[in-house]
Amino acid sequence: MAEVRELGVRRLPRNEEAECQVLGAAMLEPEEVLPFLVERLTPDHFYLPAHRLIFQTLVDLFQQNKHADTVAVGNRLEEKGQLDKVGGRTYLAGLLDAVATSAAVEHYVGILEEKALRRWLIAAGAKVSELGYSEDLPTDSALDQAEEEVFKIASRRYSPRYHRLRDFLEQHVNLLIEIHKDPKRRPVGALSTGFDQFDAYTGGLRPAEFIVIAGRPGTGKTSLALNILRSAALDQGKKVGLFSLEMTKEQILEKLIASEAQVDLKQLRHGYLSPAKLGLVAEAVAKFEDAQVFVDDSSTLSVLSMKAKARQMAKECGGLDLIIVDYLQLVDAGIKTDVREQQIAYVSRSLKALAKELNVPLIACSQLNRAVERRENRRPMLSDLRESGAIEQDADLVVLIHRQDPAEAQASPGEALEVELIIAKQRNGPTGQFALMFHRNSATFYPEEKFGPKEPVPF
Repeated sequence: MAEVRELGVRRLPRNEEAECQVLGAAMLEPEEVLPFLVERLTPDHFYLPAHRLIFQTLVDLFQQNKHADTVAVGNRLEEKGQLDKVGGRTYLAGLLDAVATSAAVEHYVGILEEKALRRWLIAAGAKVSELGYSEDLPTDSALDQAEEEVFKIASRRYSPRYHRLRDFLEQHVNLLIEIHKDPKRRPVGALSTGFDQFDAYTGGLRPAEFIVIAGRPGTGKTSLALNILRSAALDQGKKVGLFSLEMTKEQILEKLIASEAQVDLKQLRHGYLSPAKLGLVAEAVAKFEDAQVFVDDSSTLSVLSMKAKARQMAKECGGLDLIIVDYLQLVDAGIKTDVREQQIAYVSRSLKALAKELNVPLIACSQLNRAVERRENRRPMLSDLRESGAIEQDADLVVLIHRQDPAEAQASPGEALEVELIIAKQRNGPTGQFALMFHRNSATFYPEEKFGPKEPVPF
């Protein structure tokens, strides 16, 4: 018990000077510093309650795309009746006066992260201790909850998640080459869409539009989005930001290479391609070398963090031309509500706002609910958008993927599946439908007239 009392009076890890430096830098150069801070920190990273309030106010102003200097922060705190809680305008001015430059802000952010992680670890230890004393709780449940507490801390550690394609292109292609050398190593490892019929209906993808591509699992949502990405980046020289919450950056790269080279994706991954097809792969790799594609493959990503990263991408490359999110239902809303529909509605509205803010078309892949499969013709409708009608409301363009004959999913490797794309909603144009062929093995969509509906695909 003496040891417990001693623990109770120990000084929790913190660095109040570093907190002051971070807040001062944020108010000194908000446009430069805040996008970085929002990605790295939350109010919980700050030990002092006053600093938490100030940082939350900075985040609120950032989310509303408003300037966040000491005057704006003071006014917002005063409006909320919280100005006295942070020491008034004098304290805010003192934070600013203590900082001459924001050059060292990354160093101080690292200190805050380290101290916060240690505080969270201490708090988790206390919770685990209580679990040990709860003898009415089954041991397996206690262990599971203890592991979950530690996992939560580990998952909060920051690591940069978006990568320029060329940064990992050579490394991953070298791995694919090694696989082909040794077959036993088999790790599973207005903008044109690139489709004339698609463009004829939509006039291309326009700035500030929120576009939803929806379908049941396995219908080719991601492949269609990547085909559009390929066309934008390679054929049109556009800058594309991709947020992939389901696939790793290496899996994205493999799909892009297979589609561009028109080779079998499985054979590419497992080392079965012929020398001639490896030559096609090399040509595809050369094309992607200079592609302006930025990939974030975070498996968990909040709306706020995504907005911060998208802004950072746009800043680094001089403005994005297209953003793709795969897929919408995996994005963390970051709001406290037990109603799933409200969370999805918040994500949908936020993505629409991001498209407008950066003035780029934003494509979000979305799941359809299972009502489609219970329908006799399996033809999807707008009401099938999973978990929220807000997606239908917010989207400027909704494209539903419909595989006309599910039995064709068993098509031989040389055949392609006929897929119908349904323009179910278009805010500024007509609805309708058109057919494409989908070669699943190479993750490629192409017009039916290119090879014919039943002809073997020559790759």
